[in-house]
Amino acid sequence: MNSSPFRPRAALGLLAIGAALLIWFSAEERVRLLGTNTAVLAAGTCALSLPLGTLLALLLVRTDLPARRGVGLLLVLLLFLPIYVQAAAWQAALGVQGVFARQGILDGMSAAIWIHAVAAVPWVVAIVSVGLLAVEPELEEKALLDAPPWQVFLRVTLPRLWPVLLAATLWVSISTAGEMVVTDLFQVRTYAEEIYTSYVAEGSPLAALPGTLFTALLVVASLTLFARLVPPSRGLSTGRPIRYSLGRWKWPSLAMVGLILLVVAGVPLLSLLVKAGITVSGAERVRSWSAVKAAAMIAESPIRFRTELGWSLLVAVLAATAAMVIATLLAWWAGRSRTGAVVLVFVAAVFLALPAPVVGLAIIHLLNRPEVPLLAFLYDQSIAGIWLAQLAAALPLPLLLMGYSLRSVPTETLESAALDGAGSLKQLSRIALPSQLPAFACGWLVALGIALAEVGGSTLVYPPRATTLPIRLFGLMHYGVDDRLAGICLAQLGLFALVAWPATWLVGRLQWSASPGSEARNPKS
Repeated sequence: MNSSPFRPRAALGLLAIGAALLIWFSAEERVRLLGTNTAVLAAGTCALSLPLGTLLALLLVRTDLPARRGVGLLLVLLLFLPIYVQAAAWQAALGVQGVFARQGILDGMSAAIWIHAVAAVPWVVAIVSVGLLAVEPELEEKALLDAPPWQVFLRVTLPRLWPVLLAATLWVSISTAGEMVVTDLFQVRTYAEEIYTSYVAEGSPLAALPGTLFTALLVVASLTLFARLVPPSRGLSTGRPIRYSLGRWKWPSLAMVGLILLVVAGVPLLSLLVKAGITVSGAERVRSWSAVKAAAMIAESPIRFRTELGWSLLVAVLAATAAMVIATLLAWWAGRSRTGAVVLVFVAAVFLALPAPVVGLAIIHLLNRPEVPLLAFLYDQSIAGIWLAQLAAALPLPLLLMGYSLRSVPTETLESAALDGAGSLKQLSRIALPSQLPAFACGWLVALGIALAEVGGSTLVYPPRATTLPIRLFGLMHYGVDDRLAGICLAQLGLFALVAWPATWLVGRLQWSASPGSEARNPKS
């Protein structure tokens, strides 16, 4: 009886896996080769980022590690840092004429895996932290009466993290497979990179259909398995999360976290700072470093790129707002019917699976219609194309976030409002949405960060007079990292800090992210 509600989900997952395998084995050999390279890239990224991110999340959320707040703020900043900035930073560190390797040691698949893994670590920390905060402290406190903390963690806390770890694996794999900035930079032939370089010449997004369907079906299967593993809704706990005491391991753990952050953030950012301050003087072209020059390059960069920065902010704000409106309405409708829940899963799966270049090609075929004056105007003389590209990139995460958030609204409250004559939209606007404003605002900031970083689709559809900052910098990266590129990359840290800080504060306002709670002390400490 208990397993009957999950049989349709299991059947859907098996059907999706079977269809994906059928598409895979019926595809051309070249497509399978691209798929293999994409799988190697995604698997290597997960192998590096998941252990590091999970370890950092455990230490930050569920232990008494010193300086947790500072480390968390830095990770949130890295969360919003675009992948092209990460790539430029590591090029400045370990590329040709890099700060730490003049001959360059970043090359090919290994370089793509490393940069993607470093960029994915903050996402893993964020996703796993949500799962750690959602574990009921009542269960852990009861188990602590009969077992030491390490056994409670292994037997109670860790088993409830498997769905979250699956979600983190899914997000890292799909986001890595659909990204083409790093792979194009290091000439790694993956599915998304092939679409960008080859299918653009063919001009047909249908050529990418088999791989897109294969990825979408795998996403559906993964989301179905995720729903199968998640326990039934149990409401939001009012207890505070338990923090395990590290005892004598407190300071060694802090040193280990500092070493990880030094590698993940310190080395690339220091390299950008060095690049921004390099000066060349004399007939012999002697290179030196100037702090004044570095500060000037960083301060002048927003002015030098003010046009591109202005277009980026305008389009990203519009895309994030549209994404949240669509996500909220669709999630509200999905929570009221079984059919809606299926539609929600498929929409999220499709937008997660679509590589950014495929989105760009689809927009070209939609708007590049000279025979229709309105569409031709939107394509050639408006920001409609890049707005649609950024909207497609920003939609999946807010959709999943609002789907989870709106489901937590008590059914009794909505039923009472319905008895008083409140319709569906009135229930949403006056009851559900006001109670979930922190989640809505957090979702908007996440969508804004994703939209600001989008480049794979918008680089194919932007009009000449509306070049965004990611598109401009993506072009500059192919000529190496000079002082101009390093300066604007460092200046963007301030911009994304303005997005990251309120997002961190809003996460703290969510009901399930309670303030620091009771500690589970190790008797041996």
